[in-house]
Amino acid sequence: MAVRTWVGRFTVVDGRVQEEGPWLGSLIRQRDDDEPDELYILIEPAAPGRDEYTSQLVDVIARLYQKDPLSLTGALVRSLKAAHEHLRDWNLKSLKEHRVGAGASCLTLRGADAYLAQVGPSLAYVRAGDGGFRRITAPGGGFDDALGIADRFEPQLTRLALAPGDLVLLASTALDGIAPADHVRRILDEGADAALRELYLLCRDQPQFSLLLLSCFEQEMEDPPEYLTRAGAARGGAPDDEGLAGPAVGEAALEPAIDDVAPERAMASLAAGGFDLPRRPVAEQVREITASTAPPPVAGVRLRGEGAGPHYRRTTGAGIVPQVRVPKLAVFGVIVLVLLGLVAWWTIPGSVAQNREQRFTAMVAAARTANAQAQATGDPGVKRQMLTAAQSSLADAAKIHPDNGEVKALETDVASSLAALDAVYEIKSWTTIADLAQSVTGSLSITRSVVGGTNAYFLDAKGHRVLRLALDGKSPPETILQDGTLAGMATAARPVQIAWSEQSGSLVIIDDKRQAFAYFPGKGTLPMTVRGASSLGSVDAITAAAGNLYVLDVKDNQVWRYLPGQGGFDSERTGLLDPTNLQNATEIAVGQDVYVLDTKLGIRRFVGKAETPFTLAGIDTPLVSPGSLSVLPGSNRLVVADRGNKRVVIASADGQFLRQIVSPAFTDLRAVAVDEGKNIIYVLNGDTLMQAPFPP
Repeated sequence: MAVRTWVGRFTVVDGRVQEEGPWLGSLIRQRDDDEPDELYILIEPAAPGRDEYTSQLVDVIARLYQKDPLSLTGALVRSLKAAHEHLRDWNLKSLKEHRVGAGASCLTLRGADAYLAQVGPSLAYVRAGDGGFRRITAPGGGFDDALGIADRFEPQLTRLALAPGDLVLLASTALDGIAPADHVRRILDEGADAALRELYLLCRDQPQFSLLLLSCFEQEMEDPPEYLTRAGAARGGAPDDEGLAGPAVGEAALEPAIDDVAPERAMASLAAGGFDLPRRPVAEQVREITASTAPPPVAGVRLRGEGAGPHYRRTTGAGIVPQVRVPKLAVFGVIVLVLLGLVAWWTIPGSVAQNREQRFTAMVAAARTANAQAQATGDPGVKRQMLTAAQSSLADAAKIHPDNGEVKALETDVASSLAALDAVYEIKSWTTIADLAQSVTGSLSITRSVVGGTNAYFLDAKGHRVLRLALDGKSPPETILQDGTLAGMATAARPVQIAWSEQSGSLVIIDDKRQAFAYFPGKGTLPMTVRGASSLGSVDAITAAAGNLYVLDVKDNQVWRYLPGQGGFDSERTGLLDPTNLQNATEIAVGQDVYVLDTKLGIRRFVGKAETPFTLAGIDTPLVSPGSLSVLPGSNRLVVADRGNKRVVIASADGQFLRQIVSPAFTDLRAVAVDEGKNIIYVLNGDTLMQAPFPP
């Protein structure tokens, strides 16, 4: 059966999802004397603020590669090196703060050969068809190692021996903050179709992001994802379902000259051909690297070939049989070996059987002990560790005696204890309150949502507005504040944060000019005061509790508290944390303590001003890409939307895992809120708000 490849990809540009974009592109290079090869380029700006310059590197590298007559590795390294040298020349003539650098991940393939070249910030995963998994990054990976910055240009070149079932994932390094390697592995284990959709749901809210997934398989894909994919077309090919297609490489509109003023002109000169490619020693170096690192080629794999398939060397047919004389001593040696083999055959099986029984007895005893220790401990983390060890020992024992009664009884006991510890509660039936995508006009991208009183409120980043939706679902969503509209005597800018204040019965809104507003249901939106808001380092999240306003300031690594004052929060702010690092913090919640949601560290708890461990002891799988975080004031429990694992996690105030809520409806879990008084849980799934009874 023919072996083929399939490529799925997407890029997020300023919050908008499309197939190819400024930092993701591809081409097919056709040479007269050989079959075509393919190149996929993923560029990542190595420093903020230089995006408009690095975006031209995709077209530049593509053109250089297309013109180069060398082999896959030679053309790949030479095109990267030429782009690096010209960009570095410009950087050397520029101020330090104006330097431009980028990470690059380039995948090129022809036939059974595939090579990955990485420079600077870069990230790739390879999931083999036999279950093998590895993460590939370039050495260093910082700004000083980037394309156009590094003093010594040494791209990491990795050969990938593709075989049916293999998956290759290239992505922006922001994926590390969204999903750890173990979670990426679980996603890729689901197969290409499911993996691409899952990765899309996890990453589509990033402001800038690029991802490419290559799959090698033995038959045609029956139903490739329609929303993102295109099977190997060159840039400028037919548009996808949304009419999205990047410009053809040959049609890129670039400036014709290079000077010392702007890097975009330097990039344009490269694309226009105003450069000298490095000499042959680079190709020779590449061949040395390839010869020393490449594994043997996989027989029978042909990419994109109609007639591709396994081929075997013919081993039958007539031939001359040479006459060989066997010495008598050799015959005697063979007889001795046969006798020794007979002795071993007679004696070894009993020893092997005895050893197997001993191992079986030891494994059952170990499982029995671990299970007893698990039942005796009150620490859920230790209990899970002991139960997992018992389960592993029983699995090995069952390979020897699968029908053993004691093994089966222990397996049942351990599985029951783990199920109780998992504390899974499934909600199968939900009531839809509203599908906002169907009931709201214009572009919609909900980045925050809260429930307060009898309404739900949504921050729409694309529409630059705040929406109100009655929880009874009897009326359509209403815009309560929008960029450029009047609220009292003040003109609002783009809203960036919202929080519900139970004490004042109002929604607190802050815009990107640090103006504050309060919306009172039935009365409208009015300006309010937050003293010194303009001097905050950043406003990354807000929440209200006990009448106070709390602000997460990532830039200053602090959480500020404002006491209520005249006209809002006209009071001096107080820092609540000792010096700490909050660079990955996204949400805050306040109960008796302060909780911060961190994209890499999960939930962080601060008692007084000091951080205290929040382990979620006893949970089966760590949080992945957590979304909203809230504290239930009645019970002081925490509720978090674990987007990556498609569940809602309930924890105690001191960090003990209590329960996880799952549902088939959680296809795109975004946020969760709970009304303890009415025992109702509200979930935002995609753009749909749903409700169900909250489990006791």
